[in-house]
Amino acid sequence: YDFDVIIVGCGVGGHGAALHARAQDLSTAVFSGGDVGGTCVNRGCVPSKALLAASGRVREMQAESHLSEFGITVDGEVRFDREGVAGHARQLANRVKGNLEGSLVALNVDIVDGRGVLTGAPHEVRDESSGKVYTARDIVLAPGSVPFVPPGVEVDEKTVYTSDGALELQSVPEWVAIVGSGYIGLEFSDVYTALGSEVTFIEALPNIMPTFDREIAKQAERLLIRDRPIDYRTNVFASK
Repeated sequence: YDFDVIIVGCGVGGHGAALHARAQDLSTAVFSGGDVGGTCVNRGCVPSKALLAASGRVREMQAESHLSEFGITVDGEVRFDREGVAGHARQLANRVKGNLEGSLVALNVDIVDGRGVLTGAPHEVRDESSGKVYTARDIVLAPGSVPFVPPGVEVDEKTVYTSDGALELQSVPEWVAIVGSGYIGLEFSDVYTALGSEVTFIEALPNIMPTFDREIAKQAERLLIRDRPIDYRTNVFASK
């Protein structure tokens, strides 16, 4: 075999698997698909938290009554640079991505830039870019995820975004409809309302935040929805 272990995917799962494999002194290769860090680092957890942090500062600076309790007064309008906020998120994601890649290189993990495809033969993975076939005693599949788009909804990443596109913050619309009211939808509602948008959640199930523990959902509605320019429609399945 070329390697003891081949890992297809280099997100948080694939990266963790590679670290564990090297800790066991196994020769290891990772197919990154040109996406070291995967969804979490490049289009999920890391950039979304950076947007939350930046937009949260805007919200705090606009809360005049709250600031006055600390003896703080802000003179004039609180302004933000949309491109600067988005750039902050990209910069942080790139830094974390570089750190992850550096940690693999330091441990002598072979990083294959192409997408890994199972050939159908045991122990074989083909590099989709070059066509080269690699062999390993064991293969770990960690391909990650993609955003769910309801049937009938057409995404152009200009006016209709997936969560991936929304992180680019190409605009701050006056009104935003968010399909789904899970934690990802809540994060985006927090960002967009802080920057000046009104938000409507479109939720297919009977309750908003349907996967949350009910007590947590009540607290989240009180803290993150009730006093903000947010409304919602439940029992509505977005179709176009």
